[in-house]
Amino acid sequence: MIENTARLLMEKLKVKILDNKGITLIELLVTLTISAILLPVTYGALITGYKVYEKVSIDAQLREDADYVSAMVMKNLYSYPFDSIEECTPHQTSCIKFVNNTGKNVTPYSGKSFYEVENENIPNDEQTLELINVDGKEQWSFNGEILATPSDFSGSTISTSCVSDPCQDAMIQLTYKVTHAQFNKTLQLESRFGF
Repeated sequence: MIENTARLLMEKLKVKILDNKGITLIELLVTLTISAILLPVTYGALITGYKVYEKVSIDAQLREDADYVSAMVMKNLYSYPFDSIEECTPHQTSCIKFVNNTGKNVTPYSGKSFYEVENENIPNDEQTLELINVDGKEQWSFNGEILATPSDFSGSTISTSCVSDPCQDAMIQLTYKVTHAQFNKTLQLESRFGF
């Protein structure tokens, strides 16, 4: 039974293959008409999808660069003990100094049940967070170490809201204006932290 059905299908296929009729003009016109309707719709959907993907990728890259800078600033601040902050110059909005003018002195163990920790004055030790120009684009630098990213931070600022003088309690606000050379887009982000 199955062999007979397979043989019949093979014979029909041979007849079709050996048929020299081809396609008619009407079949060709119907195929072209359907293609002319479906191809622009398909093309439009593909182009729209690609543009959305590109936009999301650009936003993700810019946010990733800003997050990297914020994370590196926080890492450096956690590893550097500072007592106060100062503005670099009154008119410069993209620079701030972190000042450490006291150090910890630990006395060696002398049979007591605890170590004695005393504050001692040390010369002013400063580290600077600033926006500098590197190869035609603005990059953040912490104490001379450039926090290199593919993005440009031109127009970014750093500001503080001090409660005391010298500034020992404050809220630090980083305002990023992030652009990328390949993308014609600027993203503005803010990062705040206190100490």
